[in-house]
Amino acid sequence: MTDDTVPTDQPALLRGPGRDSSTQDGRVRDGSALRRPLAGGAGELWTTDRSGGAGIVAGAHGGHLSEVTVPGEVEARLQAEPDPTDLRTLLDAVVARASARYAAAVVVDTAGWRDGDRRVLEDAGFTGGDARGAALRVRDLRTAADGTPTRVLDAPALASLNGAHARFAERRGEVARYRTDVSVWTGVPRPPSPQDWQDVRSLLGPGAVLGIGTDVELPAGWTPAGPDGGVQLTGEAVEGVADPEVLELGPDDVDEAVALVERTRPGPFLPRTIELGRYLGIRCGGRLVAMAGERLHPPGWTEISAVCTDEEHRGQGLGRRLVLAVAHGVRERGETPMLHAASTNTGAIRLYEQLGFRRRDRGSTRFVRVP
Repeated sequence: MTDDTVPTDQPALLRGPGRDSSTQDGRVRDGSALRRPLAGGAGELWTTDRSGGAGIVAGAHGGHLSEVTVPGEVEARLQAEPDPTDLRTLLDAVVARASARYAAAVVVDTAGWRDGDRRVLEDAGFTGGDARGAALRVRDLRTAADGTPTRVLDAPALASLNGAHARFAERRGEVARYRTDVSVWTGVPRPPSPQDWQDVRSLLGPGAVLGIGTDVELPAGWTPAGPDGGVQLTGEAVEGVADPEVLELGPDDVDEAVALVERTRPGPFLPRTIELGRYLGIRCGGRLVAMAGERLHPPGWTEISAVCTDEEHRGQGLGRRLVLAVAHGVRERGETPMLHAASTNTGAIRLYEQLGFRRRDRGSTRFVRVP
């Protein structure tokens, strides 16, 4: 599966044709700014043509420059001191790139900054008041087009792979997928550029199937893989319920979990999927008969996945108990649960809605085949 998005309120440099172009010295032109990766891959140096070595260093693809940020945020630091015009250009470029990567925020520690530079930062939409420190300024990127703090759910896999799950990522350009023994999800910028489509083909290979947003226009040669798609449900109203009778599953339970998934077909569960989060199960007579757990982890959210019950044990409310138990653990961390389901799985969707989850149209997907 895959996801995508670029918000309509971001600078035009992100949305125009030819979003990036390489310079002779290996830097990438990104609108009016230039960027190049730093050694080690944790960050990028952003400059302008006239700024020389002065610019901004920003984290990239889940990399952290310091302990200021949490997974899913991008830290930005001054490299020397660009003039105010260049600083604003670079801040806008960093914010636009962070938005395209579905970061939750751009964070700047302004300790030691000149007052004039702080004013430029505030004019660019950064605000104070963060509990982590009086010198921090934050540009919140979580707001979706409908005004809710759900934007990272437009591209939950990309947000996860550029945040909490960066260690599981395989990348081509701005496209990322989970390692093939971990998950089937792929994250793609939205709307995808021509280069992004090429990178998807290179990363996944011809014949692969992935999910994209229902509003994404396919390039020539790309075809739907079938009539069905997926729905996304969010659990802002779901608090969850602790259940002392469920068991936490670990590496020793993977073979049984894979066998249960093969019997019940809730969706893919691979040998290392269990590493993505906490999985819970219920045993009967020593046999694993029901399970659910955590998969995608975009900033502030956790997806509940692999909800399944053996046929002979259905009708006992085991799936309900497990979803609520997993949701309880998500809430205990201060996050919000969410789900995905095949659009044809009306029984599961009905259960999730009864538990308080609601459909989010922006998160709907369709499946396409790589030519």
